[in-house]
Amino acid sequence: MEKALKTGEIGKLAAESRFTYGGIEWVVLAHNPQKKAVLVLAADVLKTESGETRYMPFDEENKNDFAASSVRAFLNRDFMEELAAAGADKEAFLPLALDLTSDDGLKDYGIDRVTIGIYTDQIYREFRNIIPPASDWHWTATPFSTARNGYEHLVRLVYSSGALNNDIAYGGDRGVRPLCVLKSDILVSFKEGEARTRATAISVEITKAVVEGLKRGIFGADNEEQEEAAPAEEPQAATDQPDGDGEASALYARFAALKRAGFTEAQAL
Repeated sequence: MEKALKTGEIGKLAAESRFTYGGIEWVVLAHNPQKKAVLVLAADVLKTESGETRYMPFDEENKNDFAASSVRAFLNRDFMEELAAAGADKEAFLPLALDLTSDDGLKDYGIDRVTIGIYTDQIYREFRNIIPPASDWHWTATPFSTARNGYEHLVRLVYSSGALNNDIAYGGDRGVRPLCVLKSDILVSFKEGEARTRATAISVEITKAVVEGLKRGIFGADNEEQEEAAPAEEPQAATDQPDGDGEASALYARFAALKRAGFTEAQAL
């Protein structure tokens, strides 16, 4: 029996939820409640109408700087138009900042601010536990090294197994897996059972507690002076906290437990 198709705001979908927007199936990676933004990744590499991988070089001139690459140009021109033709609102896409630090730590290529990109090694590792496997090899935005170090052609890629390696930038037999940031209030479609609802109220309360320095409810501060003296860094564990407002303490305990289990702050929220 085919799963029922539903519609809802993307901001209400939990991490790992799958949804369709602009004719592409995406996976929710993380939420930023303050910016009302959601980081999402294509559920698989881009495909042709017949279901084959849309292979393309990272850069037609064999350079490994994503900011000047032909794959970046494709994503933000042709691919964006394809999304719009399939019903996506171009205004729904928010800027995405990609740190193009090379695999060996060189920062020559800086930060690239783009509308649609692909993940870097850093982002890939950050969300590795919730990124679904892809059906084919595909590019990352991370260079192996940089031109000044004698490596202007090698780019990092992800195997279908999930392992990382390198390849030359003009290699035309690699896939592309788009990454972008969407406004949290846009409507998307999803199949029943493939999306979970976020505990929005809890996430907002935890975010406030962290951003405000874990104030009264968690530390049990009696006055403003004590609140201002509260440490800005994250406490070692929830059990180290004095008794305070029960609900706030419980919210932070959940957040801290997820952090200790290996989740990032974005995922724990």
